[in-house]
Amino acid sequence: MWAEELSLSLLPSYSLAPGLSKDSDICLRLLAEFANHSASLSSCLVYNARPVRLCQHCYTEYVQLQTTMQSIEAPLQNGTVSCAASLLQSDRVQVIVILNDFFEQTWEESKCSQCLQNQSQSLLNTTSEFMEMFLSLGTCFNLSRKEPTVVSQQGNFSSICRNCSKNYRELNDLYSKLEKEKALCIDLEDAMNSTRILWSKTFNCTVPCTDTVPVIAVSAFILFLPIIFYLSSYLHSEQKKRKLIFPNRIKSNASAVNIQDKCN
Repeated sequence: MWAEELSLSLLPSYSLAPGLSKDSDICLRLLAEFANHSASLSSCLVYNARPVRLCQHCYTEYVQLQTTMQSIEAPLQNGTVSCAASLLQSDRVQVIVILNDFFEQTWEESKCSQCLQNQSQSLLNTTSEFMEMFLSLGTCFNLSRKEPTVVSQQGNFSSICRNCSKNYRELNDLYSKLEKEKALCIDLEDAMNSTRILWSKTFNCTVPCTDTVPVIAVSAFILFLPIIFYLSSYLHSEQKKRKLIFPNRIKSNASAVNIQDKCN
């Protein structure tokens, strides 16, 4: 402890500041807090790396670390100095700054803020709803796999595809909705990716398209377009022929009347 106090006392910002021992104790306490919170956050991130549940299980440790970092950067009670000079800028390596940047970058790349609310103090309701539906679908998978398997019933005819189709479709719809609202973090993305792999590759299931009727109607219309075109062209040409023939009949009738007059 005396060596740490001596190290702090050698810094210019502390050698000229009143209440040296008191300020040193505050900075040492903040340093210990940062060490404890960074260790807790590191452990949480590693334990929740697979399956990825960083944002759901580690937001408390992240907030604690950020609060400590803000205290280090903030001025002390005397308002003249802060612990940043001694803890963040006193050496070339700047270990605390590097660690804090690493945690912030990891948190940002994981997009955890999109799954949290109240300044990362709690989960969004949509996040909790998604994970409940995800767990419910997993339960459906496990229960359906215990049912006796018939060799002829594969793909969409298997028990998993039949029993869990509704759950999977609802989960997929909610994911698409959250994607549009930009309310997805790495936890939800990883959960949905693993679910889709299980559904399509492991269980060989598919979800019937709900837009089948409109697609069939449009395809049929396009298919019959050439027939409609040729039929309308034929009818149009027949109508033109009738218009051309009609004056010839009038002319022939008029000639017959003239001949008859001459004979009389």
